[in-house]
Order: sequence, then structure tokens, then C-alpha cells
Amino acid sequence: MPRKLYHADSYLRSCDAVVTAVRDHVGSGGAVALDQTVFYPASGGQPADHGTISGTSVTDVQEEDGDIWHVLQIPAVEVGARVVAAIDWDRRFDHMQQHTGQHILSAAFLHALGAQTLSVHMNRTCTLDLAVPTIDPDAFARVEHIANTVVMENRPVTTREVDDDEAAALDLRRPPKQTGLIRVIEVGDFDRSACGGTHVRATAEVGPIVIRGWERYKAGVRVEFLCGWRALADYRRMRALMRDVTGRLTTGEDDATDAIGRLQERARRLERDLEAARRALLEREAESLVAAAAPHGAAAMRVVVQAFAGRSVEDLRALARAITALPDAVAILAADPDRRLIVARGRGVEMDSSDVLRAALALFGGRGGGRADVAEGAAPAAPSAEHLVDAAHAAALARLVP
Repeated sequence: MPRKLYHADSYLRSCDAVVTAVRDHVGSGGAVALDQTVFYPASGGQPADHGTISGTSVTDVQEEDGDIWHVLQIPAVEVGARVVAAIDWDRRFDHMQQHTGQHILSAAFLHALGAQTLSVHMNRTCTLDLAVPTIDPDAFARVEHIANTVVMENRPVTTREVDDDEAAALDLRRPPKQTGLIRVIEVGDFDRSACGGTHVRATAEVGPIVIRGWERYKAGVRVEFLCGWRALADYRRMRALMRDVTGRLTTGEDDATDAIGRLQERARRLERDLEAARRALLEREAESLVAAAAPHGAAAMRVVVQAFAGRSVEDLRALARAITALPDAVAILAADPDRRLIVARGRGVEMDSSDVLRAALALFGGRGGGRADVAEGAAPAAPSAEHLVDAAHAAALARLVP
């Protein structure tokens, strides 16, 4: 079993080592095991360290059956080779900030709300899942304040190893998942839990702890948070966003919400006006199409047959409704490129629109359905929208009662 140097000193950035095993690894140049390592393997929600082994990039680290496998970008070493293992320190320190911050935040949720942490994930964003069905939104600010108070007090973060009996007597927030020698992380007099991850030496190194959001997740609550440099980068991003928004609105930050509300109301008015104008245009278009249609039968029934290029389905439906608002009108409309077909009839017309639609679509292997007054479908294999309306027109004429 290799010596896990990251447990003894999370700030150790490199070490000399001997390659004890080599194996293939899908999608990479292979993986190597070492007699000792500074590389932390992915575990407990904390991602693996990256770095180099004698100049070759390490892209992943996994622990399996007591061995720690370092996945290499290219094959570069053999068993027995002496190497230098060096971690990407910026990545490691980021993980130390997020991980220690998570301990503090989980303890704050437990102290303030009695909310136990069930699981933790640290990737691009950090989340923790709480075993409570819901949380009052105002409580998040209280928890965030408690966590950042612990940070600013710069409490020591210490590590010790205890046996099972000692661990049971420590009242750990996070009980151990194993027996034997237990690694315990203690944050001042605030939190004590069993953990195998990497941590900072004192809480001030965590930096600010920010709760970015929360949502219901399964039977509990998922909280998104950031710590340290990540929190600062997110703050800068939000500041830049706010400057952009206020610049576009030509207003101050305090007035931005009201300005956005006015823009939203104006947009709603414009949408209502635009929809009213659209309906009026469709009605005019429908009147024009009906007037141009040749009368059918003694009742002067009007059958509108029209194919369009690039007309939306919503437009076709609205136009069909406007045409068939007239009692003695029939609408047969289709559009490219989707080969969508709509057949509809007014109240005074004795025709089954769904029967006409199915008869036309069947000629081109299309599918659709509807009611006697309106039916809709598509035949992508039809040569064009014109072919669809011609087929539907012929079917309608054969079924119309003069």
C-alpha cells in the first residue's frame, strides 16, 4: 500500500517516488502506481488532483483495492523507474478551499437548522444535499453568516487519527464509513467529522463562503455554494454583469429592478399590440382568400386552397380559424418545408375534415388526425406543399355536400 503523503501534509506539492506497477487505461497512455504519492485520488465528492509525473501529465487519479493509480496522458515510465510526482497546486488549493468550506457550511446548516448533509459534489460548481424537505429562504443568509464568522475567526483546522472507541466518543458530525484507524478533521470547536480529504490549516484560508442558490432535490434540498478564489471570481463576474446591465438601462444599481420591471411591462404591451395587429392581418388575409376562392355548389360555398413557403404552423392554424369563422367556408392549407397540412370547415359545411385529411396524407405516407371541423397532420415524403393541398382539395370535392 502506498504512503499517502497528502494525508500527512496537504501543502506538500511534490515528492520522489518509485513506480510499483503499470497498466493500460482506456483513452490514455496508461496508469501507474507509486510507492508514495502527493496525488489525492477522487473520493468523497472531492475531485482528483492533476499534475505531472516526471514531466508527463497526470489527468486522473483513482484508488482501487489499496493502490492509487495515476492516469497518464502518454506512456512514459516503467516498473522500478524513479520519478518525481508534482501536483497542480492551484487546483489542489482550490479543492482544499472548497472541501474545508463545505465542512464549515455543513456544520452551520446542522447548528442553525438541524439539517444534516447527505452528500457533497465538487466539480465546476459545488453542491451539498441536505436531509430536510424545505428551508425558509431567509435562513440561508443566517447560515451563510455563521459559516463566514467561523472563517473570519481563523480557527485552526487539525487532523488526528483515532480508533473506533475514540471516534464513537467524539460525537462526529459525519460518522466514519470504515472501522479501525479513523482520520478525524476538526474545525476549531465548530465541527468534527471523519474525512479522508485535503484541507487548509486554518479557516481564514478558506476565504469567503457564498451560497449561490438552492432547489428542491429528491426528498431534500440541494444547495450550491462557492468558497475562496472561486467565490471571488464569481463576485467579479456578477459585478461585471451588473455594470453591463445598469449601463444598458442607463440607471443606478438601486434602480435597476424598477427599470427592468418597466421594460417588462412595456414588452408585454408591445406583445399584446403585436398580437392584435397579427390577428387583424390574418383576418384581412382570410377575407381576401375567401373572396378570391371560386364558389362551390348552389350554396356558394367557398373552398380556400393555399400552399405557403416557410409559413409557421401557428400561422396556418390561425389563418384556418379566421377562414372558417365564415359559416360556408373550407380551408385547405399547407406549408413547406415541413409539409404540414390543415383541413378545416365552417359551421354550415357538411364535410368531415379528418376524413379529407387522412385521404390526402395516405397518398404520401403521412399521418395525422383531428375532428370533423378541423384536422391536422404532415407528410414529409410529399414532393411539396402544393401536392398536399391538391390531394386534399380533390378529396374534399369528392365529399362535399353541395
